[in-house]
Amino acid sequence: MAEEADLQKMRYDALLKITRTMGGAALSGAVPTPTLELAKQLGISIADAWMCFDIYRTYFGKDLSKQDLARMFQTTGVIVLGGGIAGYVGIRLAQAILSEILEQLPIANSIITGIAFGSSTFIVGLAWLAIVEQNYFLQKAEES
Repeated sequence: MAEEADLQKMRYDALLKITRTMGGAALSGAVPTPTLELAKQLGISIADAWMCFDIYRTYFGKDLSKQDLARMFQTTGVIVLGGGIAGYVGIRLAQAILSEILEQLPIANSIITGIAFGSSTFIVGLAWLAIVEQNYFLQKAEES
């Protein structure tokens, strides 16, 4: 029973981290930054990466090491995780281009890019949470 309560607390903490990062990404995306889109994208990407490291720390109580990441690649599948990383970079570049194009429509630009940035961060967070939780259960099974 205590294990179930711990799992629920970890999920709650992880979802809180995802929600906070999503809100920050949405607000950052909504702010017009002519000619600084790639810099803004880099900042949001760093925040997304930090969110992923923080979710891992929530479940395992330690920082993500190269060995841990390699194990996650093995259990989750290099193709899935590698494709996800490539897709993430593509989405962020497309968002930067979209934002530059929409600069002429200030209100529409803020709404559309804010939603796009926030939702992509939310999806990344949920996908990472699923990967981390899968590895958490595998590790618990190995320990038993």
